[in-house]
Amino acid sequence: MSRFARYRRLGALPALCLMPLLSGCLAVAAVGTGASVGYVASEDRTVKENFDDTVFCGQINALWTQFNSQLNDNLDCHSYQGRVLVTGEVPSEDWRDEAINRAKQVSGVKEVYDEITIGPGNGFTGNAHDIYVTQHLKAELLTAGDVHSTNYIVTTANGVVYIIGTARDEAELNRVVDYGRNMDGVKRVVSYIRIRANANVASGTGANDSGASQDQPAPGDTMPSEPTPRNDIQVTPLDTPPAPSAPNTAPAAPPPGNNNGVTPLR
Repeated sequence: MSRFARYRRLGALPALCLMPLLSGCLAVAAVGTGASVGYVASEDRTVKENFDDTVFCGQINALWTQFNSQLNDNLDCHSYQGRVLVTGEVPSEDWRDEAINRAKQVSGVKEVYDEITIGPGNGFTGNAHDIYVTQHLKAELLTAGDVHSTNYIVTTANGVVYIIGTARDEAELNRVVDYGRNMDGVKRVVSYIRIRANANVASGTGANDSGASQDQPAPGDTMPSEPTPRNDIQVTPLDTPPAPSAPNTAPAAPPPGNNNGVTPLR
C-alpha cells in the first residue's frame, strides 16, 4: 500500500481543512505529500498551494484506483506547487504509461516526473531501509541551519533518494543534494529542485515608459515557464586507502665483488 493510500484512512482531514483554521489543518494533512508537520506557515508554498498539492495527489490516487487498485497501492504521489513526482514499481510498461497519463489528466498539474521502475517490489527489508533513509534525511535537513527544510519533499525508493522542492539559491540546492549523497546505503540522488523564481530585483524606478514593471527574476532563478531540471547523481563509495607498507629493515646488500667492504688504497 502506498504511503499516500495509508494517509487516506484519515479521511476526515480534507473536510476539516475547510474550517477556519485552514493553515493549521494543512500542517497535518500535507504529511502525505511530504510536508513537515507544523512548518507549513514558513514554507515558500502558500497555504492554497499546500492544499492544492494534497488535492492533486488525492485525485491522482483516485484515477489510479479506477484503473487498478494495485496501481494505487504500488505507487507514491508527491506534489510540490503542482509538480508531481511519481515513484514505485509496476509490472509492465503499459501500467507505467497508464499511471503517468492519468496523473497528467488532473487539472492544475504543471509537470509529472516519471520515476517508476518496472519489476518486482523492493521487499520488506528494502522498504524498511528506504523509510529509514527518508526519515533520517528529513531529520538532517530539519536541523541544518543553512537549509530551509520545509521547502523540500524527500522520498526513497530502492535505495534512490528523490528530492523535489525549491531552493533559495544554487548553494542551498547543492547543500541539500550533498546531505542525500552522504546518507549510508544511498545509491543515487535524483533532484527535481528548482531555484525559486519569485525573488525579484527591481531595475531603476521599477517601471518603464508604459508604466509596466521592470522587475526581473533574480540571477540564477529557474523561470516558471522552463521545465524543472533533473539532476541524477550517482553515489560513489569512498575508496579504501592503501595499507601502509612495512618498513624495510633488511640490511643493505654488499657491493659486488669480493672486497669485503674494504676500500682499496689509491
